[in-house]
This record gives sequence, C-alpha cells and structure tokens, in this order.
Amino acid sequence: MKILIITMDDPIQTNTFIKKIIDHRKNDIIGVVLTKGDRLTVSRNKSKIEYIFSLLFIMGFSQFIKNSIIVLNHKIKRKFCKIFPFIEDPTIIGYAKKHGIRTWIINSPNDKNFLEEIKNLEIDVIINQSQSILKKELLSIPKIGTINRHNALLPKNRGRLTPFWVLYKGEKETGVSIHFVTEELDAGEIIVQERYEVTDSDNFNKIVQKNYALAHKAIIKALEILEKGNGKYLPNPNELATYNSIPSLKEAIEFRKKMIIRFLRKIFR
Repeated sequence: MKILIITMDDPIQTNTFIKKIIDHRKNDIIGVVLTKGDRLTVSRNKSKIEYIFSLLFIMGFSQFIKNSIIVLNHKIKRKFCKIFPFIEDPTIIGYAKKHGIRTWIINSPNDKNFLEEIKNLEIDVIINQSQSILKKELLSIPKIGTINRHNALLPKNRGRLTPFWVLYKGEKETGVSIHFVTEELDAGEIIVQERYEVTDSDNFNKIVQKNYALAHKAIIKALEILEKGNGKYLPNPNELATYNSIPSLKEAIEFRKKMIIRFLRKIFR
C-alpha cells in the first residue's frame, strides 16, 4: 500500500501522532507533505487573538503556558537547525527525511503544481491532518481514498475543537473516528470508531490526551482494514450530524465556570 501523509507542523500532539504512523508503516509511506497553517488557524471572520484567549480559559493557565513553551521551543529549534547542523530538525519533515521519506513543503495541498507532481505516484491512501479543506481534484487521486482522524464520535460534533464541545454540552461519551474525507465537512463513511466514557474527572486536556492515546492505534487499524479491502464501514448520516465552530470567548469563560463549579462540588460532596 502506498501512503501519502499531508499534515501541519504541530509539536503539541499532531507531530507525535504522525511519527507513530511513520514508525509503524514507514515502508509504505511514499511522502510527507507539510502545509501552511496550524492549530491557531482561523477563518477570516474569526479573531485569532480572541481564539488564543479562549484557549487560555479552556485549557487552564498552567496547561496553556506549558503548550506555549513547547511551541516556542519548537519554533526556536526550527529556526536554528537551519543555521547549526548539530541541531536536529524538530519538524515532521525532519523526521520523515531521517527515515528516507520524500517530503514537500507547500502552501496548500490543492495547489495545481503539487497535484500534477503527485498524480503519477500511484497513491493508494492519503492521510490528511492539515488544516486545509481538500478539494475534489486532490480527493480523486488516491485509489482507495483520503482518510482523517477526528476527535469525536461522528456524525456528532463535526468541526473544530471537539473535546471542548463534548464537555461544554455535558456529553457522557466520546472518542475517535477515522473516516473518509469528502468535500463536505467530516461527512465521509467511518472506517474505525473507538469510544470511551466521559467521567467527572475529565477536563479538556485529559480528553485530548485520551483521544491521542487512541488515535494512532485507530488509524493503523483503519489502514489494515483498507489494505484487506473487506471493511464494512459505518454510516455518517447528515441528518444525525451536529456541527461545531471555534468557541467564542464568552463560551470559553462559561466553560471555565462550569469546570470550577464541578471541581468544587466534587471537593465538598
């Protein structure tokens, strides 16, 4: 099976997730593509500053600072590795090159020149973890299809920052879905779905950690199903779907209040 990975440069979770896939299937991976954009990418009608402050309330101060330090350290290493050869490239591109995997750095995976370059690679599966909306021309290239990891139990909670919305809505169950990518947001058939119960001790950070602990195993399982070609996929019906956007600052503050109240109730129960 020939696998192409399209991803973003995210040192918090995504890079580790992609590294685990590379480690498990490196003989099948024919390329890793790094695209423009990261977890702070927002649409033009959204405020990036407001989103950052929202994340502060959602994560909590200590986790927000911890993640900020990780990102800052990553950016410093990324800059200095170009100057000093003894500093290892911290990006997923550096990891791919170390394993002899072909790499691209592009603005958009929908770029026509890039599409022309990969059309003759006989790709079976594309794994997408970029922030880009993939268009029909790219989706038509892989023989089997393009797949994505989504941090929720589709068809519920399509869209962004799903661990937040699971807790904000008080849902009792969540998990990870590996699904086919279509032109419609998070709407493709589900190949693998792993679920678990949301407990009173769970917060945003714990849900994220639990999801990523499942994610690489789920996508490896999905690749095995696709390779055998005998998968019975789960439906992902639009009529049962719920959609989430980036939370507003007001919603983030409400969420933090809910988490504090829940914590106090737990202490004084």
